[in-house]
Amino acid sequence: MIFAQFFNRNVMDETKIIEGCGDRAVVIIDARLKPESIGQIAAQECEKRGYVAWQIFKGETFTRSAPVSQIWYVTKGTKDRTALSATYGN
Repeated sequence: MIFAQFFNRNVMDETKIIEGCGDRAVVIIDARLKPESIGQIAAQECEKRGYVAWQIFKGETFTRSAPVSQIWYVTKGTKDRTALSATYGN
């Protein structure tokens, strides 16, 4: 199984990120795809769901997985769609 884990900014310290939680904080990706496609899907879903970064994991299950990529950040200048923003839900 390959999946992307998404990250939010830490509310107490904006310079740090923390793992998102809930069903919207991960997306399972078809392992048959090329690495470039996996990265593109993760980036699109991360931005669409309002997170600031993502990392790709691989393993048998969510709890028995390991990161296979670095943490990637959403490109600067994207619209803030987090629950704390004024544009949430738009």
